[in-house]
Amino acid sequence: MKITELEIIKVPPSWVWLRIHTNTDLVGLGEPYLENHADSVIAEVRRLEPFLIGKDPTRVEALWKEMYESGSGYLGGPIKMSAISGIDIALWDLAGKAAGVPVHQMLGGKVHDRIKMYRASGGELPWTVEPGDPYRPGNPPESNLKTGEPETYRESARVLVEEWGFRALKVHISLGDGLEATSLVDGVAERFAAAREGAGPYVDVAIDIHNPNPAIGRQLIEALAPHRPLFIEEPMPVERVDALAQIVGGSTATIAAGERWMGKWVFFDAMSRGAVSVLQPDICHAGGITECKKIATMGEAAYAKLALHCPLSPLALAASVQVDACSTNFLVQEHNEVNDSREGGRTVIGRGFFKQPFELDAEGYVAVPDRPGLGVEIDDAGFERIMSKPWHAVRG
Repeated sequence: MKITELEIIKVPPSWVWLRIHTNTDLVGLGEPYLENHADSVIAEVRRLEPFLIGKDPTRVEALWKEMYESGSGYLGGPIKMSAISGIDIALWDLAGKAAGVPVHQMLGGKVHDRIKMYRASGGELPWTVEPGDPYRPGNPPESNLKTGEPETYRESARVLVEEWGFRALKVHISLGDGLEATSLVDGVAERFAAAREGAGPYVDVAIDIHNPNPAIGRQLIEALAPHRPLFIEEPMPVERVDALAQIVGGSTATIAAGERWMGKWVFFDAMSRGAVSVLQPDICHAGGITECKKIATMGEAAYAKLALHCPLSPLALAASVQVDACSTNFLVQEHNEVNDSREGGRTVIGRGFFKQPFELDAEGYVAVPDRPGLGVEIDDAGFERIMSKPWHAVRG
């Protein structure tokens, strides 16, 4: 089997997918995409294409190394790594299809038959949109509750747990990078406490505080720790692992980071400094299935758990689930709320994209597919409707 063509597909509302064609009837699917930099990643895929044409797609490790080392010694970076990630996902999809087994079987086999999902929760009540539509211009449900108030956080969490079936949530807070945010720290803790109350005592609730100034990050960690979040995500800007280790030192809180870290090396640095307890590589940016599995395995030695970052399309989720399934230190899986649908009292993820979308069970898990490759098959009719909609350069 040889690679013959790389086909780029711009998928509404804002995704970029890749089809790797071969000289057989097998085709691999991947997602080479970086938020707000789609055209740059597409150009990088085209630069990498000559390294792949005529090669055996099942030699994934060799092709990954060749792509990574291409470029006159310029290694890594978000554009290059996102392109490699999408290609790598498609290569694994092809390898699994060629072998007739799911990707997780090729990576050691399932540790988990089901994957626990979490959903974003915040200062608005949740809603859904039609497949291919962007989430933000959608229509939130009418309510007398005020956006951003503690009571709204409480009710949003209650709805997602009691009505939608999730058993893990993540609250989102953004205070910017100024020191003036110190006056808002107590309010963040109050809103998080309200969300915990709404979710109930047996539901895991994390919080993403979105890269504040390190001094404010430390204050937030101290204010939030008594409420026992599942994890506190990205408590400072991403550039300096040493500074992250300094601000989390001595805290009893569980710290998560990694969505904008590329490659295994920075994760090793963070773990060796004791800076993170939860690893959050993004499978579409950090190096694809190949690199995320290695990061997960390194995490075992540091007693760190895996919670793959996944704010993109259902295809990125499908790839993430394959790594989750064979990782002994898997914790919980993120997905993008734009991909949620509610059907007959059920919550499904990826309707319109896949013939068999992921379905949340009564305990907030989705089943790991056992079909070959990534385990998903495009819903031709649904996908045709999605492709008739506008594509946006800004993430859906």
